[in-house]
Amino acid sequence: MLHVGNAEKLLLQKIACNDQHSFQVLFDTWWEPLFQYAFKVLQNRQDAEEVVQEFFIHFWNKRQELPELQSLSAYLFTALKNRLLNHLAKKKYPVTSLDVLYNNESEFSAATALEKKDTESTLRSLVSTLPRKMKQVYELHQFAGLSVTEIAQTTGNSEQTVRNQLNTAVKKLSLVWKAELLTLLIFCFFKK
Repeated sequence: MLHVGNAEKLLLQKIACNDQHSFQVLFDTWWEPLFQYAFKVLQNRQDAEEVVQEFFIHFWNKRQELPELQSLSAYLFTALKNRLLNHLAKKKYPVTSLDVLYNNESEFSAATALEKKDTESTLRSLVSTLPRKMKQVYELHQFAGLSVTEIAQTTGNSEQTVRNQLNTAVKKLSLVWKAELLTLLIFCFFKK
């Protein structure tokens, strides 16, 4: 795992102390990679710009509450990934495989193979909590790589039913994922 360097640490400390110039440096450095990531996921320039802009506004508003970071890039991309999941759920976009999020993240972030393995393990654990039919549909799509049509043929359901189950699964997993992350953050906060 890459650790936040001294320059990044100093930059984050200055941002926490309301230094707008330091925030501008962070913004200028990370806008393009975060935008490219959001655009690859959303496939819509305006929505990608909006989500990234909202992300930076939220970052600035929460600047004094930032956790101690091990990897600035991993933190930024993970936080943006959560915003993208929220955006997708709100806009009711066509089902997007979470693979898109993980594959695109690896192009831009310094996340290690171990972090990805842990994330996949956590995802599989969360998937196991879904209702049986929804779990089957999600696993066929996410882990076996089957299309909606192929899943409909395999399960005997209509394509619309498969889409509905996938969308519901993504929403449920997103909520559970956030709860897991919140629990972890609370644990880390009180551990200090």
